[in-house]
Amino acid sequence: MIRLLRSVIPLVYRNRYRSAWNRLALESQIFFGKMSRLIRRRPLPKGADEQVNLHLGCGSVVHADFINIDTIPGPHVHFVRKIDNLSIFADRSVDLVYACHCLEHFPYRNVPSVLREWFRVLKEGAILRLSVPDFDLLVQMYNQSNMDADMIAPPLMGGQGNKYDFHCSIFTEPSLSRLLTGAGFREVRRWEPGSSKLTSFDDWSSRRITLNNITFEISLNLEAVK
Repeated sequence: MIRLLRSVIPLVYRNRYRSAWNRLALESQIFFGKMSRLIRRRPLPKGADEQVNLHLGCGSVVHADFINIDTIPGPHVHFVRKIDNLSIFADRSVDLVYACHCLEHFPYRNVPSVLREWFRVLKEGAILRLSVPDFDLLVQMYNQSNMDADMIAPPLMGGQGNKYDFHCSIFTEPSLSRLLTGAGFREVRRWEPGSSKLTSFDDWSSRRITLNNITFEISLNLEAVK
């Protein structure tokens, strides 16, 4: 569809209305991605012992043991949909939910309801594994960079390449722990990227940024047990 639009809309108009063109291209990609999955559903992977593991907001990251869910379609995305609505999954039907640098994209007033929805689909004893920008570390980075706000703008506010790439919430370990227990989770703890097969992702959970010879692991990695 995007190729068809490119062929019929002159370049001069696409450049003149670049912002509108980008929005149209993104929405068309999403629409046709959803339609293609209604026509032909990809087989859903399962982990060891037939576990159902969800990778929310997967982006371009692929893990063989996870069902990939993202707003923006890709060949590896099994469900093209917003990740705050998991109505396609029954209550207590999922063994693990993983979301890396996704929760901060929701308005802070909506975060409790998002966490409750993720809580709903998890089985008793199952885990919600999260990675978010660590606001405490961003403050340290800001101070270490001689208070240069530009140094922390992307991890603080998002890449802002499209309407889904804006950050609307900030988290510290105490604040996120309170939100998780408020959603019903009984235990909250840190987790270490790469410590097991199901914690090994090529994503922001293990990303490091070096400023003035000091390396910061910018993500807060917490998991909560239902």
